[in-house]
Amino acid sequence: MREGAGNITIEAVAKESGLSKGGVLYNFPTKRALLSGLLDQMLAAHREFFEKVPERHPARTLCGHLETVLQPKDVGDDLSMAILAAAASDPPLLDPLRTELTGDLERILADTNDAPAAMIAFLAIQGLRFQRLLSLPDGGADITERVIERLRTMIDEL
Repeated sequence: MREGAGNITIEAVAKESGLSKGGVLYNFPTKRALLSGLLDQMLAAHREFFEKVPERHPARTLCGHLETVLQPKDVGDDLSMAILAAAASDPPLLDPLRTELTGDLERILADTNDAPAAMIAFLAIQGLRFQRLLSLPDGGADITERVIERLRTMIDEL
């Protein structure tokens, strides 16, 4: 995030991580492989968080998406931004994310009798994710909190 995704190099990653260039290359022979590995790490963290949502929850996947968006801002946002920036020049890099979201969306729609409402909630959550990630205006803390509570209510009613 500090240097910009276009400036990510194997050398810079090695220096930042304290590894040798050869050590980084052993695991990630190309910049694309490195970015792909970072995306895999993000998806694994996302799946890990989902495991914390009770299996009995009727809209577990949708609830999991909302709760992941509400996690405190941390390096994960920086990593997400870097991957998005890199994917702008290499769109297939996001194919694993597309596959993951396709499966999630299939589960979300299968778990409800109101597919349009579930889709509205899913799209609103994705909007919150990108609003936060890109630091876009959010209407202020009060309205954001009310939106989140409304989303929780919608999800619980599905």
